[in-house]
Amino acid sequence: MSRLGVALALSAVVAVSAVGRAGVAAATPVAPADSCVVIDTDFDIDDMMSIPTVIGARHVAAIVTTEGYTLPTLGASAVERLVAEPGQRTIPVIVGAGIGRPESDIAATFGDYVLVYRGIMNRLNNFLPTGLAPAPVAGDYVQRIAAAVADCRRVDVLVLGAFTSFVNYSPAIRDKLGRVVITGRPLEGDPELEAGESFNCVYDRPACETAFHEQLPGLDHTFVDVPRTACDTTPNKAGCAGTVYGPTLAMARALGSEGLPNTLKQIMLNDSATWAIDTWEQSGYGGRSMFWDQSTVLALLDPADFHQVGAHVETALSPRDFQHKWTAFTNLAASYA
Repeated sequence: MSRLGVALALSAVVAVSAVGRAGVAAATPVAPADSCVVIDTDFDIDDMMSIPTVIGARHVAAIVTTEGYTLPTLGASAVERLVAEPGQRTIPVIVGAGIGRPESDIAATFGDYVLVYRGIMNRLNNFLPTGLAPAPVAGDYVQRIAAAVADCRRVDVLVLGAFTSFVNYSPAIRDKLGRVVITGRPLEGDPELEAGESFNCVYDRPACETAFHEQLPGLDHTFVDVPRTACDTTPNKAGCAGTVYGPTLAMARALGSEGLPNTLKQIMLNDSATWAIDTWEQSGYGGRSMFWDQSTVLALLDPADFHQVGAHVETALSPRDFQHKWTAFTNLAASYA
C-alpha cells in the first residue's frame, strides 16, 4: 500500500471508529457508551499488540484477564500497566477465571514455552526490570463485568483467550451481546490444521465445549484464523519474504510517537526477539508469532476485509496491507475512544 493509500485508510478508520467499521464512510457514529467492547484476554504477545488496536477505535468497557498464556492476576497487572496512559480514561481491568492448570501439565501438553512467556509477559515483553505483583481480586468478576457494561446498549466481545471466564459472564449480559469474535477455529478444528484445535480450546476443553454447544448458538459469533502458507516456519528464506502473516519491525516502527501507540512501540522494540518474524529462524521461542489475535481484532473493526474459509474467516488483505492497517488502527489509540 502506498503512503497515500495508508493515509486514505486511516481517514476511513477515523471516520467510523465509533462503530468499528473502517472503510464504510456512510456509517453514523454512536455515543461511546451506546456500543461497547469487552476484551477477554490471556495476555500473550499477540494480545499485547491487539488491545491498543481496539482502544482507539471502539469504546472498551472492560478488559477481562483469563488463564492461558498468563495467569489472571498477573495478566491483569500487566494490562493495567500497558493501558495506564496519562490523560486518558481509566479502562476497568477485571481479574477473570482460571482452572489452575499445573505447570507440569502445561509443560507436558504444550512444551515449556508457555511458562517462558508467562515470565516475559509479566514484565511486559521484558520491558520492566522485574515482574509485577499480582492484581488483587476485587469482588465477583461477573458482577463487575455486568456493572462495566451497564450503560452499553450493545456489547461486542473479543475472546482472545480461553472460554473459562466467558462461560460465566456471558449469560449475565446475553441480552446485550452483539458480535462475539473468537481467536481460533471451531471446536473440532479443520482437517488441514496441524494441531486440530486452537490453543484456547485445548487449554480449557470443558469451557470451550460449554461455549460452543450451549452459549454461542443463537449469538452472532465468528471464528478467526490466520491464512496459512508454506513459508510460515521459514518466513525469511528465499521466496518467502513478505508472504507470512506475522508482525514485523517495520510495522512497530511506524507506530506514533505519543500516548499508547508510542508506549506499545517502545515495549515491542525493547525486545523484538520475542515477536518479530524478521528473525524467526534464529529466535527460538521468540519471534514465532503470527497475526492470531490481531486478526480477531481487525475482524471486529473491519469485517469487510475478511472472507469465509470453511467455518472460520481469514483476512483477504496481503500481509503488507494487514500490517499497514494494524498500524493505522493502533495509532488511533493516542486518544481513547
